[in-house]
Amino acid sequence: MASVWKRLQRVGKHASKFQFVASYQELMVECTKKWQPDKLVVVWTRRSRRKSSKAHSWQPGIKNPYRGVVVWPVPENIEITVTLFKDPHAEEFEDKEWTFVIENE
Repeated sequence: MASVWKRLQRVGKHASKFQFVASYQELMVECTKKWQPDKLVVVWTRRSRRKSSKAHSWQPGIKNPYRGVVVWPVPENIEITVTLFKDPHAEEFEDKEWTFVIENE
């Protein structure tokens, strides 16, 4: 039933494909005494769609051992193709929310 409702909402709207690229270079993470990560992954997600980076080691800092960085020696590019819809009477495309999540592997 949900797919029927989605199609009804899109009637008369113009669909356009867009390609977005996220480039991962460096990530700073601050932790606690109770938890410190080993390998971190950046996940770009929306509903059931997921695009993950490769796992990279977290390196604690010298000054503060609870604050560390993940560094990609060569920036990693993750691409997503998204369909956005626009009402012919509107100037902007409809919102579509994506989320970046940091996960410990």
